[in-house]
Amino acid sequence: MLTKSIFLASSSELKEDREQFENFINRKNKDWVDKGVFLKLVIWEDFLDAMSKTRLQDEYNEAIRESDLLHQGRQIY
Repeated sequence: MLTKSIFLASSSELKEDREQFENFINRKNKDWVDKGVFLKLVIWEDFLDAMSKTRLQDEYNEAIRESDLLHQGRQIY
């Protein structure tokens, strides 16, 4: 199984957009998992302040470094 990680960076005001993007990725995964591809979406709600040993921003930065794609606003890096 080929897994590609996507880090979705967006502000709290864009929660509805993040949810729509998450739904889109989940629908695509239903089709692609049979083809051996899984898209792992990482969003800031996945992180908890209580779980961070340092600053939460450090946790975000590490997740970004480990991601295959970074989606920020309307651009993909």
